[in-house]
Amino acid sequence: MDKYRILEYWNRTRDSLLASVNKELWVFLFFLFLSSVFWLLQTLDETFDTEVTIPIELTDVPEDIVIISSLPDALHVSVHDKGTVLLRYWKNGIPPIQLSFSDCNCDVANGHGRFSPLEIQNAVQERLLATTKVQAVRPDTLEFYYNYGQHVTVPVKVAGTVDVESHHYLLDLSTEPSEVQVFASSLVLDTLTVVQTHPVKLSGLQENTTLDVDLRPIRGARIEPNSVKLTAKVDVYMENTIEVPLISLNFPGDKQLRTFPSTVRVTYTVGYAHNKEIARENFVIVVTYEDILDLQRRGISRIPLHVKSIPEGVKNVRIDPGEVDYLIESLSEAD
Repeated sequence: MDKYRILEYWNRTRDSLLASVNKELWVFLFFLFLSSVFWLLQTLDETFDTEVTIPIELTDVPEDIVIISSLPDALHVSVHDKGTVLLRYWKNGIPPIQLSFSDCNCDVANGHGRFSPLEIQNAVQERLLATTKVQAVRPDTLEFYYNYGQHVTVPVKVAGTVDVESHHYLLDLSTEPSEVQVFASSLVLDTLTVVQTHPVKLSGLQENTTLDVDLRPIRGARIEPNSVKLTAKVDVYMENTIEVPLISLNFPGDKQLRTFPSTVRVTYTVGYAHNKEIARENFVIVVTYEDILDLQRRGISRIPLHVKSIPEGVKNVRIDPGEVDYLIESLSEAD
């Protein structure tokens, strides 16, 4: 019963509202609509300034030509005309301007093609009605670059700064791809050695980071691809200690050096990724016969030790002990 009561109440309310819409209201709405139409027609008959967009197409390109940097997709044209004409442009659009490759002003040596402002102005006017006044065209000059397929492959260089958090270090900085192809005129290609990325700024890195980076454009050249994937690999430093033997060099055949102790502890800092690659053989601590003679002349009884060679990636090397006692044995006396 509640459902039927609601429906009955709705029908009564609707009939009441419709009954209140009298003849005068309908007459008012009709004249309001009619006046709006007259106002619109009068407004469209006035002149306005606006901007229209006209597409551009480069045609008749020879098969052996490679377009390196093409024309823009469209021209932005400021025009002045009646509202009815501008409404037509907006509704139907404007046919594209077709510019023939054979009509451009070409600099063959530099692979540079150009259409002058006058040529563009004439091409624009041909696409508009005679009553339309062109006030400005952007861009007012059209140019493009081309060649006959010449290209080189060059490496990518990362521009900018990459900093890591303390106790970390940059293990590797690479791009994928590491090389790109550059299409340009011979004058550009002959002097091109690298292609740089747009400057990157990474700071406080604690873990591996990957991001897409655009390559810095080169005027008159096309770069393929024009972006790369940059990967910064970050590693953490660790400290390690190993026993390293002392090596004697240049001693006469009848003499032998003995040190006390014969090995020393070498403590160093290295990245975690490289720690397993480090062995005692990678450290060289040498004592030469010339060093011993010099120490004896100066009355120094102990040998101060220095690491002569360390593996790549190792830092903060410390030796314990820093000095050792020594004894030179004569092999002939021992026999």
